[in-house]
Amino acid sequence: MKFSHIILEQIRQNPKGAKEILSADGGGRLSMNRVWFFAARKYHQSGNDRDYAFNYFENMFDSRFVSNSTNRQRKVELLNKLDNYIKDYQTQGFEFYDYSIRISVDIRYGNMIGGEIFRYDRVGESGYAITLLDKEDSLWAKELRYPLFQIHFSNLFQCPADNIKVGIYNFEKEVHEYISFDEATLKQTEIEVLHISNELNKIQL
Repeated sequence: MKFSHIILEQIRQNPKGAKEILSADGGGRLSMNRVWFFAARKYHQSGNDRDYAFNYFENMFDSRFVSNSTNRQRKVELLNKLDNYIKDYQTQGFEFYDYSIRISVDIRYGNMIGGEIFRYDRVGESGYAITLLDKEDSLWAKELRYPLFQIHFSNLFQCPADNIKVGIYNFEKEVHEYISFDEATLKQTEIEVLHISNELNKIQL
């Protein structure tokens, strides 16, 4: 079975309710925030071209949403958020590596965790920063998926785990936030993820 890393924390808190959680995991229509997401991606894909990203956002927004006072105000807000995202990214000292990568993490017992990673970058000569987009002011560092990502990308890039930092772009606060988990936390993460995977196999999904 494969499920999104987005719902890992829900399953962690309620493994017996996994069937209901998985059945509720679905997509939806294109939102205004999703247009922002695509425009941020275009900024990186275009070689950090701010004007290109802004033009992309405006054209896509105007073609998808009715022009009324509420939507026009939201458009201005999201353009400001896009500008602030770019400015904060430029202060990080990163070398852009890739964007919107889909991952597959084998958690054994026939189960996989998948989903999309917002962005990842090179940090210095041998480090990497793994970034997700978080739209809420949550206690993200308490979630199991972040140390799991540190383990996964350490294996992927064949580098020490402490060369990897994981975190978010906080969409509301408009700042990047990162942490690098210690070895004890990473070991405990591996144990807990295996336990969750084993518990899932006991449920008829």
